Amino acid sequence: MFENLFSSYSDWGLLLLRLAIAIVFIVHGWPKLNPNGPMKGLAGFAGYLKQMGVPLPGFFAWVVALLETVGAVLLILGLGTRILALGFVINMLVAIFRALRPMGAKFTDMAGGPRWELEFLLAAGALALVFTGAGSISMDALLE
Repeated sequence: MFENLFSSYSDWGLLLLRLAIAIVFIVHGWPKLNPNGPMKGLAGFAGYLKQMGVPLPGFFAWVVALLETVGAVLLILGLGTRILALGFVINMLVAIFRALRPMGAKFTDMAGGPRWELEFLLAAGALALVFTGAGSISMDALLE
């Protein structure tokens, strides 16, 4: 029943998924670029990556910050969706296994401790986009 009702709207679902993922990444990416923010921009983020033992922290600070801002805008447009989505998956896996889990974060923690369910959800949504692509409401579809 629902298949017949909603199948013609599946591309709208992909657009909604792209928008939701991109908005969250923009909100988390902007402080990595903003030198006046609490993270102190790229220098502060690179310092955080260095503390975690990430190689080439200055380089990867730029990569992550641009992925989470410029890449997220491109995701909204549906331009380069599969490759960007793969980048987001990798980004979230590194966040989970290099930053959150080593500091004792749990998948979920009702007591308010550190947790990683948001990163898991973002990775899963991005992985879905790797498999599906952007759909017909996208720049990718126009360029095919």
